[in-house]
Amino acid sequence: MIWFFLAQAASKSPDEIEDIRPPINGPPSFWLVVILATLLLVAVVAYFLWPNPKPKTVLPPLPKEVARRRLQAVKSRISTDSGYDFSIEVSDILRSFIEQQFGLRAVRQTTIEFLNEAASNPQFDLAQKERLRHFLVACDAIKFARVPTGTPDSEGLFEQASSFVEEAK
Repeated sequence: MIWFFLAQAASKSPDEIEDIRPPINGPPSFWLVVILATLLLVAVVAYFLWPNPKPKTVLPPLPKEVARRRLQAVKSRISTDSGYDFSIEVSDILRSFIEQQFGLRAVRQTTIEFLNEAASNPQFDLAQKERLRHFLVACDAIKFARVPTGTPDSEGLFEQASSFVEEAK
C-alpha cells in the first residue's frame, strides 16, 4: 500500500498544483447555537408572561365569627335538645370563644379556676366578669346539680352567650 502512494506521488510532476477542494461540511454549530438561544429566549419570555396563579392566603376566621356560626347552629335546637345538653353546648361555645379571643384557658378549667383567672385579667370589665360568672354558674347548676330547665331557660342562656360574644372586644 505504501508503494502505491509513493508511485502516485512520483508520477505527478512537482509543478502541478492540486485543485481546490470543496468546503468541508462540519457540524452545524452556528445554527445549533441560534436555535438553542431562541428556545431559551422563548422559555424566559413564557416564564414571565405565563399566568401564574398565586395561592390565595386564606385567613382563618376570627374567634367571634366562629362563635357566631356555632351559636346560630345551636339556636335551632333550643326547643328540641334537653336543657342539660343545650347548656353544655352553649357553655362550650362561650368557653372556646374566650380561650381563642382572649388567650385564657377556659375550656379545661373549672368555673372557679376560670373566674379567678378572669378576675385578674384586664381585658374584662366588671360588668362582663359579672355576666360571665352568672352565665357559668347557671350552666354549672344545670350540668352538675341537674336543675330542671325548660325552653325559656335555654333561650336565656343562648341570649347571654350571644350578647357576651357580640360585646367582646
